[in-house]
Amino acid sequence: MPWASADRQRLSGSPLQGVLLALLLDEQQVQPLHAYKLATLVERRLGPAWGLTRQSVYGALERLEKDRLVSSALKTQPDRRGPRSSQRVYSASGRAQAALAGWMESPPSREPMRVELQAKIAVSRAKDAPHLLHALDFYEQECVALLRETDAAKVPTGSWAGLTLNLQREAVDAALQAELTWISKARKWIMEFLAENAGDSHR
Repeated sequence: MPWASADRQRLSGSPLQGVLLALLLDEQQVQPLHAYKLATLVERRLGPAWGLTRQSVYGALERLEKDRLVSSALKTQPDRRGPRSSQRVYSASGRAQAALAGWMESPPSREPMRVELQAKIAVSRAKDAPHLLHALDFYEQECVALLRETDAAKVPTGSWAGLTLNLQREAVDAALQAELTWISKARKWIMEFLAENAGDSHR
């Protein structure tokens, strides 16, 4: 069908949209899924290192709905404390399964790492070194904290879900360890340069 390849293209490079589509297809038969519940499921599946916000999940749902891969409807629910309340619930469309299969098969996009920190380093001067060292210290603390959270989030591998969660967390762990190695090297090189060029802050 002509829209199938277009749907796959829309999901390419959009891991959050792919994850949401997979969750909808997997969970919607069990329970109605509203945005808050989906955001909670995404956080549980991807872990803390992704740094996702609920707003980014809501935005991804809007894009999926605009692309007709997801539909939404208001569902009225009884409220014991007062009048009935309405929530917007989401469902995967008939095109979702083919789009998800295409996303699963597509080569992963290469996401840039440390984008803002790299930009700061790229345009810095020697006199900016104290600021860069401070930024590296902060980033190091963040990586260490994420490593602790990732280690704490590991689950037994007795099921497919447990296996995939641990694989994802293992990838995050390896990436964070690599980041810590890079931070150590960046700090060492900056401090060596400063020691060798003391007194010259304009290079």
